Amino acid sequence: MNLGKPKAHMQSVAMRVLHMQAMLAFYSEAFGIEFREVMTGPFQSQFGEVEGLTLKFVPIRDKVDFDGYAVHQLGFSVPDIERVISLAIQHGGRQEGEVIVNENGTNAAVRDPDGNTIELYSETG
Repeated sequence: MNLGKPKAHMQSVAMRVLHMQAMLAFYSEAFGIEFREVMTGPFQSQFGEVEGLTLKFVPIRDKVDFDGYAVHQLGFSVPDIERVISLAIQHGGRQEGEVIVNENGTNAAVRDPDGNTIELYSETG
């Protein structure tokens, strides 16, 4: 039984992409996903929506661009970000950056034991 464990739902998946135009064509044509351009830090990324899940394509350029960035990145909507951060740290993860609170909600990030980034989202309520 999962008493006391936070419930989450997948909100996003980010992928590093080498062949952006081919990837956009593939996912657009095969799955009907419409993409929009989004600046993610220094990267001109493409975001598409699939049944409430955001698929994020982040371009690969030089290796130096991706020092510290995971190959793939998951994003979860959770009821209590601080609790998830605490549990992540207890189980071999670490917090990545600060918890950000604004009018759109709260977000933060953790790294799993293998170093993959997990974005955390929670609505302000």
